[in-house]
Parts: sequence; structure tokens; C-alpha cells
Amino acid sequence: MTTTVDLAAEYLAAFELELTNEYPLVDEFERRMGHAIRPIYLNTAARLLACPLKKNPPNWQHGRILYALARNYMQGQIDVSILDIGTAKGFSALCLLWALRDADIIGKVTSVDVIDPIARVRRNTLAEVNGLKTLAETLAPWPEASSITFKQRTGGDELSDGRSRIHICFIDGKHSGKVVAVEGYLLSQRQMAGDIAVFDDVHVPDVWEAVKTLKTKYELERLQILPNRAYAIGVRRG
Repeated sequence: MTTTVDLAAEYLAAFELELTNEYPLVDEFERRMGHAIRPIYLNTAARLLACPLKKNPPNWQHGRILYALARNYMQGQIDVSILDIGTAKGFSALCLLWALRDADIIGKVTSVDVIDPIARVRRNTLAEVNGLKTLAETLAPWPEASSITFKQRTGGDELSDGRSRIHICFIDGKHSGKVVAVEGYLLSQRQMAGDIAVFDDVHVPDVWEAVKTLKTKYELERLQILPNRAYAIGVRRG
């Protein structure tokens, strides 16, 4: 029988193992963007928010990509609206919030997920080995996370509801090509030239095919950091 001590040890072992890996492609991306998230911020958050126990090893390099890209975009901006689709434990939203704060500009971060943020359900994190927590309880070590707006809804619903501009969006909800194609199209209607879309899981063939259907609306760059981990960055065309 697995005890809480054993389970905590499994989480920590997975975290420590992933810390030993290097990602030169992400290093180069940060240099190109001119910004990098502080490692102590990244790794402290990843330990609780981006290190689940799954078949594949954990990976939190998207935090580095999102932060660097957002900081680069924010140069010269005054007010930035950010949407994170697929909250999970709030890691991506938190990294994007840090980008806003470090850039010292006005902005807001909204994050949506089909899981109710106030529900005490299994989120697959070291934080819950002694009992299930709400999202706010999971994020308690980071008081600044209270400024993020968390909603229980799909990305499609959020994108369909309103016309205000979304400057930066991370699409990491349902890993289905059909859903990603719809979300990408809806997002394009709420972005202007130069705005940013980041798509997770484009190593999944039908997700990548869906993203490629958006090439008339976005200039696309694919970042393949592992055989089973790739992202696509879209810059809205004029």
C-alpha cells in the first residue's frame, strides 16, 4: 500500500530527475526574446504545479517559453489582456502573471478549465498528498495568484463570449485537433496584428494539422523540444 510519504517521495524524485535535463532550444529562444524567467521562480512553482506523476516524465519548459515570449511582446505596451486555456494547477497562468508584473505594466490574466476551480478534486500534485485542495489552496504559496481570474468553462465558450482584444493566449485545453482549430479561429477574431497565440501539444499529429490550418491568420514557428513535446507560436498577421 502506498503511503503519503511514499507518494510524496515519488513526486519529488520525478521533480529532481527532470531538473537534471537541459533544453538548449529553449535557452536559445530566451536569448532571442531577450528575457528569461528567474529559475528559482520557475522551479519552485513547477515542483507543485507542473510535476504530475504520469507515464511520460514531467516537463515545465512551457513556463520559460511563455514568460520569455510575453515579456518580449510587452515592450512598449501599456495594457495587456492574457488568456490561458487549460488551467490545470495554474502554472502557466502564474508564469504569465509574473511576466506582466516584471514588465511593470497594467494587465489581466484569465484562465479557464472544465474543472471547477473551487472543487476539491485530484489535480495530480505533491500539494495534495495530505488531502485534496481547491485551486486557490493549491496556489496558496503564491499570494499574487489571487489576481488571476479562474473560470470553469471551455476555451471555446470563453472565446465566443465577448469581443475584447486578447493580446496573448496559451491554448492547452482539450488536446483535439477539432477543438484546437475552433479555438484558434475564434482567437484570431479577437486579436490584431502582432498578437500572440501559443499552442501546446503540437507533437500530436492532428493538433499540428489543426494549427497549420491557421497559417493564413498566423505566422507559425514550431519548437520541438523533445520527441514527445512541441509547441507552436503564432504571431497574428495584419
